[in-house]
Amino acid sequence: MKRSGAQGWWPVYSGRGSCPEYRRGFYGPHTGEEIFEICVGAILTQNTAWTSALAALACLNKAGALGPGAIALMRPARLERLIRPSGFYRRKAGRLKIFSRYLIKKHPEGLQKWFLRTSAGDLRSELLTLEGIGPETADSMVLYAGGKPKFVIDAYTARIFGRLGLVTGKYEEIQYAFESALPADHRIYNEYHALIVAHGKDFCRKTRPRCAGCPLNRLCKCTRGTYDN
Repeated sequence: MKRSGAQGWWPVYSGRGSCPEYRRGFYGPHTGEEIFEICVGAILTQNTAWTSALAALACLNKAGALGPGAIALMRPARLERLIRPSGFYRRKAGRLKIFSRYLIKKHPEGLQKWFLRTSAGDLRSELLTLEGIGPETADSMVLYAGGKPKFVIDAYTARIFGRLGLVTGKYEEIQYAFESALPADHRIYNEYHALIVAHGKDFCRKTRPRCAGCPLNRLCKCTRGTYDN
């Protein structure tokens, strides 16, 4: 935190600019429109960089399609064209339609009431029943959109803490290790995970990690030749 500062995740459109805005120190609650945008972003960023997901979000926003009704009714071919920058666009278009139609059918009360009034465990369980939403995507929605304490485990987390020799195992095992060691506070989970992502991008890369200058290099096995990449 001293090195990188508060990250302000998840960035959303504020209506004041052409790009999603990072609001450092803001942890919710979000409006229904913001919750939907975060959920769409969580699906678009699957198996791709955030910059690619952001480009797809920008296309949806420009087309006035960042809403469940617009996505549910849109022709598949048009939706695929709009989100093409995110990669795997046919698969993701289908997932966005499934999520949007489910929301309209099962939760007419709206995203804000559904997300904010449902416990983290129940919300996560329900999201996992939807096609194309796995643990990482569901947890991103629960934490960043719902403002509930559920720690997100992604490739950056597994890589960094694996190299540090602190955690290994399956998704749920790593998640349990974090949630057992940290206070159940969504603000802490939010910043902790966002800082992990920043560290992974800046230093602990999958290939050719930037060990020089890394604030964790004294603790990391990577600097002692354990990792060849």
